[in-house]
Amino acid sequence: MSVKERITVTIDSEIATQIKELAGSTSSFVESAIREKLDRYRHARAMLDRELAAAERADPERFAEARAHVTEMMDRHFGGAA
Repeated sequence: MSVKERITVTIDSEIATQIKELAGSTSSFVESAIREKLDRYRHARAMLDRELAAAERADPERFAEARAHVTEMMDRHFGGAA
C-alpha cells in the first residue's frame, strides 16, 4: 500500500464543480489526472532522449555545435542559472 500525503491544490471553481459532479472522489480524480500527465511526460522524455542519442551518433560534430548554441541561448535567456 502506498503512503498518501495531503496537499492543497487550488483550481478554478468551474472545474471543481465538474469533478464533484462527474468523479465522486476529488482526490482519486486529481491523482489519476496527475499520473496520466506524468506518464505522458516520461514517455515524451524517453522519445526525446532516443532521438537526441540518434542525432548525436549520426553527426557528433553538428550535434555538439547545436548543443553549444542551445546552451548559449538558455544562458542568455535564463541568466546562466543551471
